[in-house]
Amino acid sequence: MTEREIGQAPGELALVQAFVNTRDVGQATDELSGPAALSGWLAGAGLLPGPAPLAGEADLALAVGIREALRAVLRAHAGHGLADAAASELDAAAAGLATRLEAGPDGRIRVIAAGAGIGPALARLLLIAAEAGTAGTWPRLKACSADDCQWAFYDRSPTRNGCWCSMQICGSRAKSRAYRRRSAANGPATASRSGRTAARGA
Repeated sequence: MTEREIGQAPGELALVQAFVNTRDVGQATDELSGPAALSGWLAGAGLLPGPAPLAGEADLALAVGIREALRAVLRAHAGHGLADAAASELDAAAAGLATRLEAGPDGRIRVIAAGAGIGPALARLLLIAAEAGTAGTWPRLKACSADDCQWAFYDRSPTRNGCWCSMQICGSRAKSRAYRRRSAANGPATASRSGRTAARGA
């Protein structure tokens, strides 16, 4: 099992994780390459009951906007500050998606997406995130702190302070870069101290 498989989110939260990961920053690929690709992805994820409706360019723009705003939230979970623009975009997108209250067979009242189609499918993703917030699992879904990665992963560490999708890859690279920065910053001072030590020895 790979580290990314270990970082798989539980239950339906895995759908939100997979949605964010439709864009692979490290590989420069995007599964939502067009409206048809969006329809296909949502259908494959089980978010579109029945025949997949044809998405339009506006649907694609909405989906990509939601995805990247979610990525910003997940990066905030990993310790990055949440940009106001990302929070505002996510709020505006959520406000434009229709939901309704439903009473289940057990009498439990819950919020569900209203209708069927691209918009309700996207609303379902945000409702899953809301449910995860209530369950306490939402803060564990993060996006890798490495700017050249940003892969969504589920932090299963006991301390909940993981910030890289892979300690062996992104974590190691980050530590190496930090070490090089410290070495560069301390280099002149170290050289000066060495010179003074040599002078005293002479």
